Amino acid sequence: MRAILKQGLYVLIALGGIYAALLAISSALVPQSNRGGGLDTSLAGDTIFATEPKYVFLNRAALKPGVPRIVFVGASNSVVGFKQREVQPLLSDVEVDNLSVGGSNITQIGQIIDLVQDLQDSAARRRTTFVIGMWYGMFTQDSFRWATPDRHKGDTDIDIERYRYGFYRRSETGPKQILPSDDLQLGVTLIRPCLVFDALSRLATKALRDRLSGRPPSRTDAERNASIVSEADKNAAMNYWRGQMHSDGTIDEEQFSVLRNLIGRAAARGSRVVLVDLPIPRWHMELSPFYPSYLMHKKDLLSALEGNDKFTYLEMADQDSDLDFSDEVHPKPRVTGQWAARIAALIRTVGDDRAPGLRQARGGSLAREPP
Repeated sequence: MRAILKQGLYVLIALGGIYAALLAISSALVPQSNRGGGLDTSLAGDTIFATEPKYVFLNRAALKPGVPRIVFVGASNSVVGFKQREVQPLLSDVEVDNLSVGGSNITQIGQIIDLVQDLQDSAARRRTTFVIGMWYGMFTQDSFRWATPDRHKGDTDIDIERYRYGFYRRSETGPKQILPSDDLQLGVTLIRPCLVFDALSRLATKALRDRLSGRPPSRTDAERNASIVSEADKNAAMNYWRGQMHSDGTIDEEQFSVLRNLIGRAAARGSRVVLVDLPIPRWHMELSPFYPSYLMHKKDLLSALEGNDKFTYLEMADQDSDLDFSDEVHPKPRVTGQWAARIAALIRTVGDDRAPGLRQARGGSLAREPP
């Protein structure tokens, strides 16, 4: 028995040594980033987290406590439309984070907000403002959006990252947390060798994967600025969104109810919420069978939120020039500075009772932007 225990101890020591060596090698291959400023999911591909969902779930541990912060959440048009590097200089007294994840519906947006607030104490929550960028494509029902063959039915992209390294486990009532939120940074450190290996393997196989999938190369900013959406592109986009929405034009109430509840939940925990109706090109609004239903649901949503003094609404749908978009939803790089300036002008008034226009901006009514 003593010999067995002795051999077991040797094995544990050896495994510990191997793990320490892997941790040292991974740190040498990919040193810890010392990038200052807020988090930005558009940079996920250049980090050991590799993807936007993994970046959000694991790298939120880097959120600095005690710092007033503005956190952008949304889908891909919020990733490219509210560039962290463009908004931050306009709001120098707060830290700006963009934790938007491409392909999100409202359910996933709520998960991201909950994950951020779970790391915060009550004082930090009161110093946080969430900016939710929305448009009709984010209101796909969970049963359609999260029913792809490559996932456990109902799992969002964020859920997949919860379970990947055992930080959560599945249960009949939903995800159950295994690793306490306070230990998230420790958990990220312990799995660092896995993260580095995954990132390096993705990098090494990217060209092959792109070739096999037929994925076109990413367009440069200059190419996006010069792009013109053709009639064929418009038809293809409409066909795509009909397939995504699984409807002939009516948007189900489900995700609007989710949005109403998540805003109430975030506000009840002390944070402010700015809801931004993001623009899409005029041609898209006119061709989409879903836009009228979206406007109807939005009107009901704002009515339900009226009176919540931690809620502000900003209408940006007027920035709908066809020439300002590189496709059916994403703004061209040359106009994102305008988006940044517009949202920053509003945010500077949120939370300051002396600011002109604040009361008009609260309670679900149309925000009056400062001059």
